[in-house]
Amino acid sequence: MSDDTVLYDSPTEFLHEVAEKTGHCVAQSVIPRDDGTYVCACSCERWEVIAPSRTEGLRLAREHTGSLP
Repeated sequence: MSDDTVLYDSPTEFLHEVAEKTGHCVAQSVIPRDDGTYVCACSCERWEVIAPSRTEGLRLAREHTGSLP
């Protein structure tokens, strides 16, 4: 699979691709916690933080991958 087709992949195909590229920044997650904060992590397994909001979590994920404008 090429990087430009990720939007067309099924969820299963996407997860297989992420698993195959362990150690790389292929996917980031921003998941809500019961206390109102968000746990943010990356498939590289070297980055995990707690963010006070979803917006901040997404910003931090973009910062982690170097994709901030």
